[in-house]
Amino acid sequence: MRSRNGRAGLMMAGVAVTVAMLAVGCSGGELAGNKAGGAAPPVVLQMGNAHGELNGLPAIQYFVSQVKERSGGNLRIEVRSTYGDFANDAEQQVVRAVAAGEADLGWAGTRIFDTMGVTSFQALQAPMLIDSYPLEQAVITAGIPDQMLQGLDRIGVEGLAVLADGLRKPVGVKRAVVHAADWRGIKFGTVKSERQADAIRALGATPVEVFRRARLEALSSGTLDGFEMNLLLYQNTASAQAAPYVTANVNLWPQMDVLLANPDRLTHLSEQQRSWLMQAAQDATERSVSLANHDAQDLRRACQAGARFANASKADLAALNEAFAPVYASLEQDPQTKAFIQQIERLKRSTPAGRPLAVPAGCTGHAPAKPVKQAGSVPSSLNGTYRYELTKEDALRVGDPEADHFPDVETVTMRNGEVKGGCFEVARYSVTGNRITFDVPEFGYTLTFTFVVDDKGSLHLTPVQPMDPGDAFQCSYKPWTKIG
Repeated sequence: MRSRNGRAGLMMAGVAVTVAMLAVGCSGGELAGNKAGGAAPPVVLQMGNAHGELNGLPAIQYFVSQVKERSGGNLRIEVRSTYGDFANDAEQQVVRAVAAGEADLGWAGTRIFDTMGVTSFQALQAPMLIDSYPLEQAVITAGIPDQMLQGLDRIGVEGLAVLADGLRKPVGVKRAVVHAADWRGIKFGTVKSERQADAIRALGATPVEVFRRARLEALSSGTLDGFEMNLLLYQNTASAQAAPYVTANVNLWPQMDVLLANPDRLTHLSEQQRSWLMQAAQDATERSVSLANHDAQDLRRACQAGARFANASKADLAALNEAFAPVYASLEQDPQTKAFIQQIERLKRSTPAGRPLAVPAGCTGHAPAKPVKQAGSVPSSLNGTYRYELTKEDALRVGDPEADHFPDVETVTMRNGEVKGGCFEVARYSVTGNRITFDVPEFGYTLTFTFVVDDKGSLHLTPVQPMDPGDAFQCSYKPWTKIG
């Protein structure tokens, strides 16, 4: 089940952890009382985030919440989302903003730093090296990523921590990318990362830089054959609609996320404030693997939304590893990277991989046929304002693991083909017969429901499957009561 904001979390301007603003430099970082003897307002740190939401980034989200909790609300983080406007170099823009003091904090994947002259994280992008969550935990516990943070000095930022994130798998548009031959000649999307691009080329594919908007545009135009993504983001972004085939047992590399700080901003914090920040970062680090390791749950949800899964054979896996040999030879020309790879390989030999990801019956084979799009109308009778409430009891009834985030009251405005608010935030809609389709082109997905309008004008929606259960709950569990 998706987080409380559902798909709206992808469109919202960010996770506003607080509305109070106070420049750290102006406060001197001290939490003293004001001249009238009252408590000083909270210190707020602005955090750059290129991804537009934190519901697909559980460890980052946990860090933000922990800063507030540990400080009793005296130190808070305001997340400035959609930093870089989803450009292919949006994460690099976050790093540069932190270095320049335009943002106090930020985060970026370890994958992107090789494009900025930082080579210390390269071992984490070694293909199929870290291929299980137990090994990812062992690498975190051994402190290897912490050693890598020292390489950030050269670009003017201070690394607070490296957080584990989901394992990235190959996703195919028209078929599963399973065998070595499946890679040859295809156009395969990655983020802006030199080492990941090297690995894709080694398999005979053409790497294409596609971060968020560019990926959606490429999928829409039919110019992309596949991409890599972890299962949480895959099901959160409804990617099964455009690319339904996932190779379940090929983990190309883990996503690992670096928490960054501007060094000058840190010096303006008090010792207590820095302690809260570092304790939250350390706690998030220790919990990050368990927060990320929900692939079995995400696989089932993605399957319900139309995704289909395949497994590579032992021979397929061996062929992929053989193809990656030149990539390792190149990586190991750097002595530091070679030493890190050797440390991880030793951990891999001594760390049980854990249970393989099981693919349930019915989640293999051909993806369900996509419904043929028909030209719809926009009946004026649907114009109006609607409201519905999702309670904690509702969330518990459907098994939402984040039921404590409810109740949640949603207000939706529909007018002449445009819908605002609710589970969509901003979308277009059209009606064909008894079906209404909501289209969100910015994020590349559509949702279709059958509907009935009652005698009071309220809207009752029923999901047309396949659909992510979180979307079904957020959008249609309760009738939309017409209030205007």
